[in-house]
Amino acid sequence: MKAEFYFDCHRYICSLVQVDFVKELKIKNHQGFVLAVKQGEKIGLLGKSRHNAKQVDVSKPHFYNVIKAAMSALELETKNEVILERNRTIADAEEMIQQQNREIRVLNEQIRMLATKVDELSREKQQLSMQLVEKEIRETKINQEIDNFPAAEEDLAVAEIEQGIGEAEIIQEIAQLQVQNSGLDVQLIENIRDSERSDEEEEMTGSDVKSVDLEIREELEFQGGESEIKRVPKRASNRKMRKKS
Repeated sequence: MKAEFYFDCHRYICSLVQVDFVKELKIKNHQGFVLAVKQGEKIGLLGKSRHNAKQVDVSKPHFYNVIKAAMSALELETKNEVILERNRTIADAEEMIQQQNREIRVLNEQIRMLATKVDELSREKQQLSMQLVEKEIRETKINQEIDNFPAAEEDLAVAEIEQGIGEAEIIQEIAQLQVQNSGLDVQLIENIRDSERSDEEEEMTGSDVKSVDLEIREELEFQGGESEIKRVPKRASNRKMRKKS
């Protein structure tokens, strides 16, 4: 370690070095002479080189004051070095803090971007969920319509079949009624003929016309129905009136 100081208006340079495991103080003046004193000794060497240097008593006031000023300068330099080292440490720490602050700002920006991305993904997820729900609802409605469609077709087919059966039954009943009506007409013709014969027999036997009418009514009620009963007796009564006249 080296230090520069001024004493008695002269400039000096001093240093503290390690010699033979002992610290040695060296003081150099503006003329190039060097005073070397080992730690704890009262005799030092003065000269421009160690070979031609002479021994001096460093306890004398002039040498003592110079040595004291040199030690103060070295102590001050040591303190300055400590302060400088501390300042360098502080500067490094501040630089590290600034670097960390920059990294924190970058991380905060990344966090903000990630939060924005998460929000966008969350909104997209909600939209996709709603679309999936709507799709499932539509598919459910379509499936229900598909399930109901064959049933409707089956009901329509059954209705058509029933309608066809009903029409066939109606046609068959109409045919049966026509057959019954035709049979009834034949029976009526036969009954009319029988009544005519009975009229003729009435003239011969004197039987009552009402008995014929009753027989005809009974036969018509059993075979043809009420509507035919009303017509036939009228015809019989008309014949009776004609015969009586």
